[in-house]
Amino acid sequence: MKKYTIFFALISFAFLSSCGEHGAEDLGVNFDITFRATFDGAQLEKNKDYQFGSVPMFVEACRMYLSDITLLQGNREIVLSEIEYLNFTPSNAVFATPTITFKNVPEGEYTGIRLGYGVKPSLNAKRPADFSAGHPLSIENDYWAGWSSYIFTTLDGKADSDNNGSKDLSLAYHCGSNPVYKTFEFAHTIHVHAGEPGARISFDMKEFLTLADGTLYNLLIHPATSNSAADVTVAQTLTANFGRATTVEQ
Repeated sequence: MKKYTIFFALISFAFLSSCGEHGAEDLGVNFDITFRATFDGAQLEKNKDYQFGSVPMFVEACRMYLSDITLLQGNREIVLSEIEYLNFTPSNAVFATPTITFKNVPEGEYTGIRLGYGVKPSLNAKRPADFSAGHPLSIENDYWAGWSSYIFTTLDGKADSDNNGSKDLSLAYHCGSNPVYKTFEFAHTIHVHAGEPGARISFDMKEFLTLADGTLYNLLIHPATSNSAADVTVAQTLTANFGRATTVEQ
């Protein structure tokens, strides 16, 4: 009888331990982040006229990839997502503000967030055919086969080069390839608790086109990124601006 008692006690302990471990995996709450593209602080709208210094312009397409969206808490890091795709100018609307719900996020007070702008090298080594339909990296339109790289950030539009009322200059900033990938950290208290509102992250496209010294990027001289994989100067210059172009709120 004693042997049976010990046997059942061990089974009960194992069962409870298993439940405890499973519960630990499920601990956490849903946490929303809403992403928004802006221009000079206001909602970015497709085909809306904006003034960029002396140059009238509008945006036709604004899309981007983010890698390793990570909450920071001292030495602790919680990776919310390895890759996300944000389309701020879908075909059926003048703008979109995508909200992504991250599940089972450990509750707590976080001190900031880290974002990878683009597709990190380990994923950029893959191709759309490597992913199932619906995966962020299955999108053929945002992949450069000739470069063996995804297009990390797309900003397309038109500008009025001589202020005569006609948008005659095409803008095509397609930033991609591993040397262009950047990460930035943003110090901001982020509360992750049941019932708390989610975070809001904005990307200002005017700031994206503004250099560190406050000088507006010369759209007339550099209206597009290069078609050569060996020349990523424009893409690197613009992607470096994301640290200032990004605002985190809650």
